[in-house]
Amino acid sequence: MMSMIKIDREQWELYWPKVCHAPLLQSYEYGEAKRQAQRCRVCRFLLHSEQAGPVGLLQVLVYSLPLIGGVARINRGPVFFADDFRMPLSRGIATGIMTAVCNTLRQERWRLLRIVPELYCGADDTSVVLEDVGFKKRHTSPVVSAVIDLARSPSEIRAGFHGKWRNSLNKSEKAGLELEAPSLDDALPFLISKYEEMQQQKCFNGVPTKLIHAMANQQGQCWNFSILFARYNNIRQGAVLTVRHGDTCTYLVGWNSDEGRRLQVNYFLLWHSMIMQREWGCKYFDVGGLGANTTTGVERFKKRLEGQEYSLIGEYSYTDLPFVK
Repeated sequence: MMSMIKIDREQWELYWPKVCHAPLLQSYEYGEAKRQAQRCRVCRFLLHSEQAGPVGLLQVLVYSLPLIGGVARINRGPVFFADDFRMPLSRGIATGIMTAVCNTLRQERWRLLRIVPELYCGADDTSVVLEDVGFKKRHTSPVVSAVIDLARSPSEIRAGFHGKWRNSLNKSEKAGLELEAPSLDDALPFLISKYEEMQQQKCFNGVPTKLIHAMANQQGQCWNFSILFARYNNIRQGAVLTVRHGDTCTYLVGWNSDEGRRLQVNYFLLWHSMIMQREWGCKYFDVGGLGANTTTGVERFKKRLEGQEYSLIGEYSYTDLPFVK
C-alpha cells in the first residue's frame, strides 16, 4: 500500500538529492517561485510504501477558483528515488502511487486535478494505470526534451555533439568572444529587457518574466540560478540562463543579438554553461524542451547536442465535477 505524508522544507531537502534527473518543476524553489508569482498554495508530500519505505516526492500547486474551489496542478511529478535515469515503474507501483494521489485529492477537497506525470513513453505501459484509476487523457502536447550526461569528461561530452554543432562551437571560440559571469543584480535586468523585446518581436509567450524574477530570488542547497554573457568588442552579444535544481540543470532562456548570431555566441555560451554546471556537481543538462512548442531552428540547435531524448505520457485530469472535462 502507498501513502502520501505531508513534509516540510527540511524533510524535502533531505530526500531531494535521491531523485535521479530531478525535474525543475518539482523542485522546492520552483514551487516557492510559483507561489510568489501566481499566489497559489504549495503542498509537498513524501511517497511511502509499506514494503519499500520512502519511494518518491510530490509537489502540488493548488489554486482557488470561483464556483469550483480547489484546483490542483502537478507538473512532472511524482518523482522517484532511483539510481538510473528513466527507470521504468512496475504497473503495481504506478497503480499504488496514482491511487494514493486520488485519495489525497479527496482528503484535501481538491475538486479538480490536472497532472503531467513523470512517466516516460515507451519505458512501461503505465499510462493505462491512470485511466484504470479514473484519470482522463487531455489533448495537449506532451513534454519532450533531452538530457546530456555531464558525468563524462569535457572531451567526451564535446565528442558526443553532432559534427555541425562542434564546428559552430569551434568557430565561436575563434571569434574573440569573452565570457562574462556578472552578479544577478547586474545581469537579470539586462536579460529581462532583451527577453521581453524578443518575446514581442517573435510573438511567443515563453517563461513569464514575473516568474523568472521570483526564481532568481530563491536560495537552496541544490539550487543555482545563473546567467552568462558573451561579449564582443566589450559589448554584450548574447546570454544564456540556466538553473540547477538538484542533480540536473535546465537551459531556460537564451538571447543573442544580430551580431551574436553571426558570431554564433549561443554555441559558445551553452558549452560554457554545461562545463560550469558540471564543475558544480550536476550530472545532467536538460536542453529545456523539444517538439511542438519549440521553433524549428531552436529544435535543430538542441537536437544536434545529441542528448538522450525523452517524452512523457502526456497530461491527465481527475475530477468528480460533471461540468468539467
